[in-house]
Amino acid sequence: MPLPSEVEKAAKSGSEYELYKALLLNFGKRGDKAFEYLRDRRVKKYRDFFVVVGKEEYIVEGNFCTCPDFLVNLKGKSPCAHIIAVEVAKITGNYDRVDAYYVDYPDDILKKKK
Repeated sequence: MPLPSEVEKAAKSGSEYELYKALLLNFGKRGDKAFEYLRDRRVKKYRDFFVVVGKEEYIVEGNFCTCPDFLVNLKGKSPCAHIIAVEVAKITGNYDRVDAYYVDYPDDILKKKK
């Protein structure tokens, strides 16, 4: 998903204020939430997927996210906060790298949902 040019420019500028403003103006509350995920370093890059830690861990791959907002509310037509956060993190490098495959931890994932 290509980000609006002003969001890309703000992400490359290194200014948190400019990035927050661009996210808020372009994506509203989802932009606000995406900024929170970035600020709190809740974007993780595994070998196979990006994962954003929200209420649960949501897998983001390309223009797809496993969160209910993307699947139910947006019906896959617009990006959720997790997709926005991942796209910005790709530009800024503001994510944690995990040298493992996310799918290698199914028991940990299932325990978190209980």
